[in-house]
Amino acid sequence: MTSIKQAQEMIKNSPAILISASNGLSIAEGYNIFADDENFRKYFNEFKALYGINGLIQGVFAQIPEADHNVFMSKVRQYLIDDYQPTSVFADLKELVSGKDYFVVTSNADTHFQMNGFDEDKIFEVEGNFDGLEMKSSTWEKQQERFEKFVADHKNDNVLQLELGIGARNQMIKGPLMKLVADNPEWQYLTMNMPQEINVLPDIEDRAATLTGDIGANFQQLLLEVK
Repeated sequence: MTSIKQAQEMIKNSPAILISASNGLSIAEGYNIFADDENFRKYFNEFKALYGINGLIQGVFAQIPEADHNVFMSKVRQYLIDDYQPTSVFADLKELVSGKDYFVVTSNADTHFQMNGFDEDKIFEVEGNFDGLEMKSSTWEKQQERFEKFVADHKNDNVLQLELGIGARNQMIKGPLMKLVADNPEWQYLTMNMPQEINVLPDIEDRAATLTGDIGANFQQLLLEVK
């Protein structure tokens, strides 16, 4: 069975899907927070000229005067949230999980899941977001509680852990969720990423599938059979 066919069967046969997502999903949308690209220069060129900042995430943590940092952060919000328009990448993902119980765990701080119609009560933003959600706040803690309830409710179910664009060595989301799959024998694991970022825990290899290349293109292929 090819990886795409195996992935299609996994999605079809899983009543519940635990989505995990990081920068690779954002890149599939056209938002690369590490890149000195056209979008970065459009919003942040003055900071590149003044301080040598070459990417959005570098600017978020840059040690620059507070007033300028506040301006930078307001532009981050404008770029990622205020000027954002829903994308086909998220529309396809939403269709893939349509009719299934799902939950989202993401380190992306751009609120794009919410803005693409995903239920805000089914999202755990592990690093907060650029819309004012701070880690360890009461709202963040409620997100974590809902995530833990999802896991508890589906402990014995056929859950698919769908990992989207998370770095191979990530220990904030990837490592713990692979361990969660390992601890739940009924669960399966599907990861999408660039070839060099594929990493599957040996304990779950027999329940895992990998899809490399562009995430958006993979979504479209999967929908050909999943619909």
